[in-house]
Amino acid sequence: MTNESGRLMAALGIPVLLLLGTPALAADESIPDIATIRENIRAAAGPVPAVYREIDQMLTSNGTVTIEHDYVNGADRRYTFDTGRFHTERGVDGREAWHMNDNGQVIIDQPDPGLATREQMTTSVTAVRVPVEGYAIATLNAQGHGTKEYVDAAKWRVVRREQITVNGTIVTTYDDVRLDHGRTFAHSAHTDNGYAHTTTDLSVTDYEPDDVAATDVAMPKPRRALVEFPAGVSSVELPANFGRNHIYVRVTVDGRGLDFVLDSGASGITIDTTVARELGLPEFQKRSAVTAGRYTTARTIVPEMHVGSLVMRDVAVQEVPQGWKTGEDVKEVGLLGFDFLAELGVTIDYEHQRVTVVPGANYVAPDDPHAIPLDVRLGAGQPRTTLTLNGALGERWIVDTGGATTVIVFDYFARRHPEALHGEGGTDDGRRLHLYGIGGDIEAEPLQIASFKLANVNFTGFTAYRVTGRGTYAQNDDGIVGVDFLRLFTLGFDYAHSRIYLVPNSSGRAAMGIE
Repeated sequence: MTNESGRLMAALGIPVLLLLGTPALAADESIPDIATIRENIRAAAGPVPAVYREIDQMLTSNGTVTIEHDYVNGADRRYTFDTGRFHTERGVDGREAWHMNDNGQVIIDQPDPGLATREQMTTSVTAVRVPVEGYAIATLNAQGHGTKEYVDAAKWRVVRREQITVNGTIVTTYDDVRLDHGRTFAHSAHTDNGYAHTTTDLSVTDYEPDDVAATDVAMPKPRRALVEFPAGVSSVELPANFGRNHIYVRVTVDGRGLDFVLDSGASGITIDTTVARELGLPEFQKRSAVTAGRYTTARTIVPEMHVGSLVMRDVAVQEVPQGWKTGEDVKEVGLLGFDFLAELGVTIDYEHQRVTVVPGANYVAPDDPHAIPLDVRLGAGQPRTTLTLNGALGERWIVDTGGATTVIVFDYFARRHPEALHGEGGTDDGRRLHLYGIGGDIEAEPLQIASFKLANVNFTGFTAYRVTGRGTYAQNDDGIVGVDFLRLFTLGFDYAHSRIYLVPNSSGRAAMGIE
């Protein structure tokens, strides 16, 4: 079973095995070490077959029903999820992890290089009597966030798991434990998701150690091409309006012209909740979420979206509260993020205020000798790259055309590298900026940055912002590289090769001292 809690635990390397075995914990018994507890759990559960298939059904309090199919063949595995009209997948093909998103695009989940400082986590074992007499294994950071497992010492099974985050705790309890084809495991689980404000009941409806063909676990091909070019056309200039902080692209839905932000920092395509309802779009899987602040979101499907002469059909998008005016003639009501950019080669020319796109396979890298090639990882639906800030290296910086200011530092980087965030001060002209994002305003303090190294280029002397609001941008990303830096370049997005090119324009050449 791989519900949200289970998938997260699996990603952290925590076994999802349960079960039977030894006498209850005596009052004076010493606490065993973690390795002993893990081995007892494995022994009580019995061997997990190298090849098996499983079907799970998940019923969520927002009315969602999801059917999950698991296919495992040694190290290769594939999980599919069908929720009404939505189909997603994830898996491992050889040693390469991948996933398929709502729009049928297949993305390789490239790992971080592994050179950045990891967050310090402390693992401990304590004896407990609630929710069961046994042990609690906790792996937590300095803020008390992380995971806890509660182990029944009499039967050596995990009865409860907690994923503790700043924005809510996800609690999963396991039940209906029984022997099935030589393996003892829980056939049902209840998850109380304090982050999404939903509950989910999962049940295993079928489990078979059986032949699983190589085709069952193979990484699939994309289901379709989402973005369609006109016949005979291989290059399109988008209807773009360059504002102070954003690039606004006119998108037509059901004959209505709408302003979307071209946002490489968005992991998908979004539309304002109010506009979606005005357009009569259906809502699926309503839940709570947190980005800049907490808000209600839902999935929906847009029958047809026109972006200039490009067309997208039956587009899976996320509803979010947006809909704010940012100029005399501009009202932001959506984000054109990863799903739109993924199949394209994109050139953003800030100096001449033009955006041109070609099919991804047709993109040609710029031949400018000053071009800066930037390797990016796209597994999260955002281009993450490596950056050194005041001597501290982070590997999860997001190149974000929708991000205002130069650099915004998230708490994940700040709590690992407090030594790098010295030099507090105002902006270059002495004013504090008003920052806002999905879900609310952003509490941030300005920082004077001495050194900012990207690829092989070092930039010096500019203002960044550190996010200080509790729970704001609480994902494990270092921060964003925003438009006040990116506008010094013509950007080339080559997602087919996991690369972004930065070609200095006249402002960039002046800033970099290039004749």
